[in-house]
Amino acid sequence: MVQLGPAWLYGTPGVAVGLFLARVALEATQRPWPGVLIATVGLLAAMGGLALARWLAQRWRLAKRRIRLWPALLLLVYVLWPQRDLVAAASVAVLAVLVWLLSGETFLPRWSEPLADGATFAAALAVYVATAAPDVLPADAGEFQLVATLLGVAHPPGFPLYTLMGHLFIRLLPWGTPAYRLNLMSGVMAAGALVLVARATRLWARRLQTSPLMAMTGGLAAALVLGTATTFWAQATIANKRTTTAFFAALALYALSRFATAAGPREADGALVLLGLALGLGLGHHPPLVFPGLFFVVYVLLTDPRLVVQLRRWWRPLLAGLVGLLPLAYLPIRGAMGAPQAPPGLDTLPGFLHHFLARGFAGDMFAFANATDLPHRLALLPTLFPFQFNLILLVAALLGLLGLLRRDWRLFVLLAGSLALQTFIAITYRAPQTVEYLMPAYLPVAIAVGLLPSLLSPRIHTPTLLCSLVIWAGLLNGWAHAPSFIELAEDHTARQAVGPLLETAPAGARILADWRWVTPLRYLQQIEGLRPDVEVTEVYPVAGEEYRETWLRRVRETTPERPLLLTHFYQFDGYTTEPWEAGFLLRPRPVMEPMASLTPVAATFGGEVRLLGYNLRHDQFPPSPRRGGGGGGVQFHPGQVVEFVLAWQPAEPLDFQPSFTLRLVDVEGRHVAQDDRALGTDVAPGEVRFERLALPLYPTMLPGRYRVTLGAYIVTDVGFENLTTAEGETAVTLAWLEVEPSTHTPFTLHHRWVPFAGGPTLVGVDYDRSVPDVLRVYLHWQGAADGGAQARVWTADGLEAIAPLPPIQVGAYQTVAVDITLPHSHTSTFPVSPLWLSLTDGQGQAKTASGPWDWPVGEVRLPAPAPDARFVPLGDEMVVVGATARPAASEETMAVDVTLVALRPLTTDDRTSVRLMGGDGRWLDTHDCQPALGAVPTLKWIRGSRVVDRHLLRVPGDFIGGEVRATLVVYEWFRMIPLPPMDGRFAATSEVPLGTWAWVSP
Repeated sequence: MVQLGPAWLYGTPGVAVGLFLARVALEATQRPWPGVLIATVGLLAAMGGLALARWLAQRWRLAKRRIRLWPALLLLVYVLWPQRDLVAAASVAVLAVLVWLLSGETFLPRWSEPLADGATFAAALAVYVATAAPDVLPADAGEFQLVATLLGVAHPPGFPLYTLMGHLFIRLLPWGTPAYRLNLMSGVMAAGALVLVARATRLWARRLQTSPLMAMTGGLAAALVLGTATTFWAQATIANKRTTTAFFAALALYALSRFATAAGPREADGALVLLGLALGLGLGHHPPLVFPGLFFVVYVLLTDPRLVVQLRRWWRPLLAGLVGLLPLAYLPIRGAMGAPQAPPGLDTLPGFLHHFLARGFAGDMFAFANATDLPHRLALLPTLFPFQFNLILLVAALLGLLGLLRRDWRLFVLLAGSLALQTFIAITYRAPQTVEYLMPAYLPVAIAVGLLPSLLSPRIHTPTLLCSLVIWAGLLNGWAHAPSFIELAEDHTARQAVGPLLETAPAGARILADWRWVTPLRYLQQIEGLRPDVEVTEVYPVAGEEYRETWLRRVRETTPERPLLLTHFYQFDGYTTEPWEAGFLLRPRPVMEPMASLTPVAATFGGEVRLLGYNLRHDQFPPSPRRGGGGGGVQFHPGQVVEFVLAWQPAEPLDFQPSFTLRLVDVEGRHVAQDDRALGTDVAPGEVRFERLALPLYPTMLPGRYRVTLGAYIVTDVGFENLTTAEGETAVTLAWLEVEPSTHTPFTLHHRWVPFAGGPTLVGVDYDRSVPDVLRVYLHWQGAADGGAQARVWTADGLEAIAPLPPIQVGAYQTVAVDITLPHSHTSTFPVSPLWLSLTDGQGQAKTASGPWDWPVGEVRLPAPAPDARFVPLGDEMVVVGATARPAASEETMAVDVTLVALRPLTTDDRTSVRLMGGDGRWLDTHDCQPALGAVPTLKWIRGSRVVDRHLLRVPGDFIGGEVRATLVVYEWFRMIPLPPMDGRFAATSEVPLGTWAWVSP
């Protein structure tokens, strides 16, 4: 065997470190450098690294001490990678450090494992406390915050153990509101679950005869993988039942690992008692834990088949399980005491069983387990698991399961079986929180990842590299998710939505609320004592009745004299719906005076349409407190949506249907955004009506001062006719908006970091082919940049487009759109050649850019756009990045898949609607739902979440056209406000074109 000497073992890593540091130092200056300087610095750094490494090897006798430097060779990955990206450089450095730390021959003392468990708990708890939700929450979380504080009864199955634990936690914790304290309890339970998963992984790794270091780091990797999963992290920061379920599932898995590695019968029986207690507590908390519990029992019998005949060994575990069910007594006891939200008859056996077994939801279990729905539910899997874990972790989990199939098939049955069964239960259950119902399935995924290094041969450092890789991938998972949870830690959406609604409600009012908003409303009333004179009533779905009809029935139950507020926007015949804070005031028609405060505007258009005033909504997009002069200016940023509520009334009977046009005008008088709304004609003179219009602040909008104007017009046989005011004006000014430069890194599918000499830095590129024959190129820039520069995008075959680059402040971001018109021959195959970008200054001189390996270039090669590239932002919430369809014959289901990516963590419940039309414009079908067939509501999304949203549509049997086309509309479910496409080309309809597909003849 050839022996490698210190010159190679230490000199070569020194060269890698030198080259890496040299490249990072040059890139940190954020400017292109001459090629000679780059080569000189690289050569000197390589020589310096070589000399320093060899000196250290001799001075400190690294070879004798068996200190290895070969992990530094991993730095060459970034050295050889052509693109500039300091974040990627840092991640490669972290990987190299991890490999170096794990490559040594480390002796682990006995206290290292307890120390690792303590560090895991402390670190996880610190992260979850730092990102905990700070206030009252909506829906189930708000209910738990209420019932835990008051010792009430939650919705089926009741969650008595969670209620008791939460009440004790609220009583013992000395700071914060009860809502915040209960949020913190989820962090404690989540951190405990991670410790149990780490210990279980460590014990199973030892059973696979790996080294103590690999076993411990494998456990840490499993905890990191689970702890950074999107939904697990989200649940660890809010009041919820699922973190407690995960804790008991983790406790059961830990008991199984102890049973499998028991040194004797006594230790094995003790593990069985722990398993029985975990299952008893878990099933009493949340009965669906029985499904993975089936495989827990199967694993026990596979590990020790003698238990089938050794019945005497079962009584202790069974007794422990029964002890775990004791908290269920809370339900009938508190039911008899009339606890808050306790259903009638809970203190009777039929009532108790009905509530605990959730018989009211019986039809939801396995609702989609049929030949028609199941294929579409299975199609959700490529969305559900990547929603939690990055690709490296998913591949590692798959390899870990395959390795277990060869090395320990019993453990494979446990992990793969519980994963598969829980996944099947979750995707076939009719509920819009599939990602949450899947939480018990995330535990075997994490354990499989942690066990992967223990399944491989120790030759050539394979376990070390794999263990480092999975820990590194877990850190990347956390790095990608952390900014969203840090942002959510400052979110007070629920209080901001219902607090003002409750505070400003008229005396003795009644509020009809959806489940999402009724729980925080009740919390504010019953815990904080806010407005006890207001009656809060939940409007819940009734089987066999349209939800709208349920609301209407509840409205009619309210006496006309009593003020009535809604949390859901509806327009009912005979009623006027007036926006009121985040809700709506419903009054019988005719309404002659608005009740909400308005900014008055005295203007009458055409002598017929009288504008009374407006409101600029601030609750969703808070303005800066600073106001400009000359009428004031509310500050916003590109990408946001500004909503106006307009109050108007006819001055006389309307002969024609008028329309409002709300426009955003820059200082030069150019219209940059617009929203039109047709007004009703069935309005009596003097009756007040309300309209909601929204102006999109497009991402390409320049910072500056903008004027919001309102005009009115009618449509006649000869076209549009403006209605003028008494002063002869076609529009009146409502407000001034200050659009500030964007300071947040724009979302992009193609990250770049290309600085130009004396100019801005290109930080991303995106493409959109939504409009036929046009390729829109979005160039995302970071300043500083002076005015006068021009960006030119072109192809080798002569296609090009030029767009001016506006001034950009230092550190600010600006998006520029460049449209390339494609010849008809290119529409399906473009681009046949690469795209290039150059930047010229005001004198037409080309600016030098940093090319591959920072080499100075005059033109930058851009990533190739896909033929079906999409990039259409919807408000500031999400972006459409893809659309595909599977054409079908008449009377058959056509599946349309829309790929959406979240731009930020979302706190709104949005619905997506796909409309199918024929080539002649005939309306064929529509399908509305929460995204991904209800499996991934937008409330679960964080920045970067990618969701394939499937819609099922049917082509009518009498359709004989040759093609169909589909469009997308996304709207907020409660306020029924659409998210406008942030592309002025689609402003007229607010619909995003998804594509045109051939219709298949029967």
